[in-house]
Amino acid sequence: MKIIYAAGAALLLAACQPMPVQQSQEGAQFGVRVQDANAPGARIQYDQVVILDKARQNSQNGKIAVEAQGGRRSPTGTLNVMVQLRNRTDFPQTLEARAHFFDSGFAPIEKPSAWSRIPMEANGIASFQESSLGSNTVAHYYVEIREAR
Repeated sequence: MKIIYAAGAALLLAACQPMPVQQSQEGAQFGVRVQDANAPGARIQYDQVVILDKARQNSQNGKIAVEAQGGRRSPTGTLNVMVQLRNRTDFPQTLEARAHFFDSGFAPIEKPSAWSRIPMEANGIASFQESSLGSNTVAHYYVEIREAR
């Protein structure tokens, strides 16, 4: 008889246990950094040009190369960014580029520029230029290059 009471009490206690709480997928979530085995320390490199398409960025058989890049102040104080690109193929290509501008604390202070088309002749060079809208508060830039869409 005691065994029946003990079994009944155990069932009653098990029924009274709170259900495990499942976390909801709604609302804000923590940001997660995506790890890339090919670039384990990849971070935004300010005052640089990045080629977004992997087929175009390989240093041995890539299709384009960044020959030169830099920024300088205009007479009105805006930051003007200039990039020179080389087509490393025997056929014409069309690329697109845009610039981001940041303050001295690396905070974005403008929306990215619109994508600009860059036609490139076979084995030729081409350039991209963009100026910031703001003046004295712009301290850094970041330029993205991709295949035209």
